[in-house]
Amino acid sequence: MQHKLCANCGFLNPSFKFCGECGTPLDAPSRPRELPAPDTIAIEQALPHGAERRQLTVLFCDIVDSTAFTEKLDPEELRGLLEVYRTCIMEVVLAQNGHIARYFGDGILVYFGYPAAHEDTAHRAVRAALGIVAAIKTLNPYLRTTFGVEINVRISIDTGRVVVWHISAQESPEAIDIVGKTPNLAARMQKLASPNTIVIGDTTHQLVEGFFECDALGASALRGISQPVNIYQVSGETPRQSRLDIASESGLTPLIGREQEAEHLKQSWTEALAAHGQALLIEGEAGIGKSRCVQLIQEYVENHSEAATLEGRCSQYYQNSPLYPILSLFQEHVVQFTNTDTAQARLEKLENLLQDYSVPTVEQNENAQAHIPETLPLLAELLEIPFEIQRQTETGIGIHPYSRPEQDTYPSGWRRRQRRQQTLEVLVQVLLKMSEQKPILFIVEDLHWIDPSSIEFLTLLIARIENARILVVLSCRSDIHHFRNSIQSDEKRDTQAAGDAQFGNDAVDREILKQLLQPAYANTLPLDPLTPAQVKIMIQHVVGDTQLPPDLLTKIVEMTEGVPLFVEELTQMMLEGDILALSSDAIDVSSPTETQTVAVPVTLQDLLTARLDELGPVKEIVQLGATLGREWTAELLHKIATGVELGNNTFTDFAILKGELDKLVNAYILNLDKIADNQFRYTFRHPLLRETAYQALLKSKRQQYHQQIAEVLQHSDSFQPELVAYHYTEAGLSEKAIDYWHRATHRALERSANVEGVRHITQGLTALETLSQNVSTPEEQEAVMRRELELQTTLGTALIATKGYASPEVEVAYTRARELLETLEKMEETSSKDETDISLDQIKDLRFPILFGLWLSHVVRGRLLSARELGEACVVIAKQTENRAFEVEAHRALGATLYFLSEFKSALAYIDKGIEYYQPQHHHAVPAFLHYVAEPGMTLLAYSAPLLWCLGYPAQAEERLKKAIDIGKDSNHPFSEAVSLHFKTVLYQYRGEVAEVDTAAKQMLQICQEHAFSGWEAAAMVMKGWTIAEQNRPEEGIAMIRKGIAAWEETRAEVLLPLFLALLAEAYQRAGQYNLALQTLDTAFVVITRTGERTYAAELTRRKGELYLILAEKVEAYSNENTAATLAEAESYFLEALAIAQHQDAKSWELRVALSLSELWHTQNRDTDAYDLLKPIYTWFSEGSDTKDLIRAKNLLKELEE
Repeated sequence: MQHKLCANCGFLNPSFKFCGECGTPLDAPSRPRELPAPDTIAIEQALPHGAERRQLTVLFCDIVDSTAFTEKLDPEELRGLLEVYRTCIMEVVLAQNGHIARYFGDGILVYFGYPAAHEDTAHRAVRAALGIVAAIKTLNPYLRTTFGVEINVRISIDTGRVVVWHISAQESPEAIDIVGKTPNLAARMQKLASPNTIVIGDTTHQLVEGFFECDALGASALRGISQPVNIYQVSGETPRQSRLDIASESGLTPLIGREQEAEHLKQSWTEALAAHGQALLIEGEAGIGKSRCVQLIQEYVENHSEAATLEGRCSQYYQNSPLYPILSLFQEHVVQFTNTDTAQARLEKLENLLQDYSVPTVEQNENAQAHIPETLPLLAELLEIPFEIQRQTETGIGIHPYSRPEQDTYPSGWRRRQRRQQTLEVLVQVLLKMSEQKPILFIVEDLHWIDPSSIEFLTLLIARIENARILVVLSCRSDIHHFRNSIQSDEKRDTQAAGDAQFGNDAVDREILKQLLQPAYANTLPLDPLTPAQVKIMIQHVVGDTQLPPDLLTKIVEMTEGVPLFVEELTQMMLEGDILALSSDAIDVSSPTETQTVAVPVTLQDLLTARLDELGPVKEIVQLGATLGREWTAELLHKIATGVELGNNTFTDFAILKGELDKLVNAYILNLDKIADNQFRYTFRHPLLRETAYQALLKSKRQQYHQQIAEVLQHSDSFQPELVAYHYTEAGLSEKAIDYWHRATHRALERSANVEGVRHITQGLTALETLSQNVSTPEEQEAVMRRELELQTTLGTALIATKGYASPEVEVAYTRARELLETLEKMEETSSKDETDISLDQIKDLRFPILFGLWLSHVVRGRLLSARELGEACVVIAKQTENRAFEVEAHRALGATLYFLSEFKSALAYIDKGIEYYQPQHHHAVPAFLHYVAEPGMTLLAYSAPLLWCLGYPAQAEERLKKAIDIGKDSNHPFSEAVSLHFKTVLYQYRGEVAEVDTAAKQMLQICQEHAFSGWEAAAMVMKGWTIAEQNRPEEGIAMIRKGIAAWEETRAEVLLPLFLALLAEAYQRAGQYNLALQTLDTAFVVITRTGERTYAAELTRRKGELYLILAEKVEAYSNENTAATLAEAESYFLEALAIAQHQDAKSWELRVALSLSELWHTQNRDTDAYDLLKPIYTWFSEGSDTKDLIRAKNLLKELEE
């Protein structure tokens, strides 16, 4: 059966004399229409790569009630019918670059997006579906005449991620196969379509919404699909041409960060208005905002002048159609054709246009004036208007000429080249004449898809606008490699076949643009990525009132690299996917290789995949680099490439690999940065492009790559255990991964990178859980328990630094570790040494840090009695292990607990014993502070400072504190320095020295905020708030103290709360809010009763007495009787405080209480009592005579002696 192609509309007609679509005679001589051929190069390049994961759009089409044809038609006739049907479908599919994958009788399965992806893959699929429905309707009259039947089709389309691979080396459609939910879903959905209709799934609808008319059919249950599927019916295509057209209707995100570009565009228009023609090429990568800048100048021109805006757009569908964007522009905006115009009406409009503007033409005599009879045929043919002229040769210009006359009536001697040049000249003259009447904004977008003839026209136009009121605005992508050479010799053109409409196929570089922008008034306007700050502003516009977690905001900024389209789509995807509901820990913005998988929005996957498909075989190098990380050197990539199986073995040659990487830089896939002499680093230009390349790899290939990367990295000079751990994890080698995650955690904690430490150890536990699922023997289970014991112990330590000592997570970690420890001890007791490889000594070594971790949790949560028991147990275990590092920490634990219990002398004895055991060189060789967070010698000295002060040794306390501060600074361990500064604030607050507390609190706040020490930051806030209140800014100080206390309580900590509440009460007192001060002190006593922390009990009681003295002054004017009662109340609190201090042997607290009580008695003329009380405690002190309290006591005693 012979099929004839309509040259007018492209429809394939089986044995028709006239086209069934448009009625054009099929026997008339015509130039054959060029149908897009299968992308053979892409297929060949894809073959070696094997299977891969990618987003694919699948179309399924079949005939409605096809089984009825088996009864009506002879088998041979049925075969003929199917042949016509399949041929019809094939032509439509190929026109949209689809790939017919398989025939199922009358069913046809089509892939869009493989072997080569397009950024509008889903659009092509839907457009093909509409074309199929239209073609079948046109075909039916022929089928009815030939076979006595008509056919109806049902089409379904779905988009999703699949695995695609070549099942044979043959080039038949069946050589490619896919697996995944998408093809099954497409096949199931087809049953829901009515005859001659198209249904699409949710993802496809998301990709084509706005470009096609879609009606929601609701959610439907499909056989074999667990969840109902949203179905949409497509009824036609809309006139919208770009995402911007759609977004403009629903509301655009404000244009951000383009102020300079906007000013440049406006200034160029101002110049054009003054008859100084201008040309601007807006250049930037896909999604950077070129169209938004074009829209900006359009709106500016429309709002500020009576001008003509002429807009055309290049299309990837018409790269081989000469002058496509120029013709579209002229037809719509210059001649202003409408769909209802007849050929005669169009011809009249064209003739009127030429008369209105007196457009000249060039004949053999170059001085000839306007000659409409000769100009009109040129433009009529170009604009596809039937015109009765006789000619012998093709013009080579225009899309699908309507007539094919036989004799040439153009000026004699004209060659094809001259005629084309004359036609372009006429177009330019039309624009120049138009600009004399009104200024023109002439726009052509997407030059990366331009045809050679249009480039030639634009070059001519720009060269002629110097003195015209025309601003030419063009746009194109930065990665230009699609231009076709439009400069060819006349001789070459004359040798082309008459039907060849292309002016050349040779790919060229940026020389084309240089020629285009050669005049001085023609410039490039490059668009750079937005800054991180600008991206954050844009994100906020997208999310509206929704609050993004800071780490998620950071992740979006990192992944989008300042490309507005990426910012909008990724943010929108996260909003729609409810990712904002995740906790902050769910988004790990510090993944060691930055390769943590982030879903690429479906709206961007085709665009990014198309960029990768253009790379050919070098794509696998991009994927290997994507697996390695965001950045790397060529030398490192080469080491890895030599150890993996690649489709192209030449990449193992360093020179070849380096050359390919440089090509990737030129293709805007990679950036190249110099990091040292002769050392360069390659970085992926876009994280989302890298993510797309990585996600395309099969899991098995990923694991192979990750294993090789880990093996290379573990022996590298810049060894980073977290990188090795990550790659072993992704390689599925959990046991190796656990070791490196553990090492990475210790390294992070050593550097006070505590947040990272928690993440590393959590990853290790996840890997251990994976490993535990594959163990079966008791020995293997025992080994897993041992590994978990080590990891849980380390996790508890890391959590202390990040969450605070009292965090529930800390207690959970250490409690789990204790359970594991006890289980292992029982296993040790019931097993012989031959049956287990875990020794009792090893278990005891783990036992101490676990109990110590639990002690930390209990003491900070104010569980002082259980903390005392744990501290005593630590001392016993440390002595048994004969480990001096443990003994130091054990004595610190028990000493600190006794300090909070106000057993000051016993506490100092344990602290001093710990200091005696402490040997700096020994503890640095065995870095115990990695287990216990803060440097042990510093901690012991720091605790002893307030202890010695309480016991009446202020000078020794200050000396100990100075040593602790020095160790904290020298340790290069920020956490230790922060802890030492906390004890400094406490000691100097005890002493009442505001300036010293203020300095230390500032330093402590800075360190804690920089390293996320949340608990200690809260303590620093309280101390800083107290100093502010003491500087006569009580309201400001109160706010800060309350904020600090709230943050402290958020960590579940209760220790130190009595001190913090006392400082708040003092600030209330300074603000004159006495009732609040008393209430706050009462709250502090409640905490003391609950926890047993009595370190500050004497001072709290004394301060309550001081408050009653103030209240006594307030009531004195009203009632002497009430005043006396209030003074008596104050005296009773002083006496109670004195008893507490004496019971604690807290000489400094006793001195301060004695001062308050003696001053009260002095006002009551009880000087003897006052002197007898104050003199003994004053004379007891042998140091610290320059401290405030001793100076006050000395002065008061002199006054009492008088």
